Amino acid sequence: MNGDLITTDEARAALRLDNDFPDFTIQLAVTNASDSVVQYLKLKTPYDEDNPPPPNVKQATLLLTGIFLRDPDGVESQTWEQGYLPWAVCNLLHQRRDPAME
Repeated sequence: MNGDLITTDEARAALRLDNDFPDFTIQLAVTNASDSVVQYLKLKTPYDEDNPPPPNVKQATLLLTGIFLRDPDGVESQTWEQGYLPWAVCNLLHQRRDPAME
């Protein structure tokens, strides 16, 4: 696993992106969403093939990937609380975050 929590193909299918949508753009959004989710969770041990991300972590990554693709200029991010991900993403991840690590 390269650090990404979902694959480009998973993102393309789940977000219903056409085949002509650039792979590079999807990959960039997936990588940034994966990094943001991992940073939010403050993981001591990263997910890998032996320890795959649970479904709600993958769903949060898909959701954030979709947001990044829908709003490439970051206009929507101005409504997020500073230092946090969008509410829906945080809601999916909250139970997995270690509050002692804040």
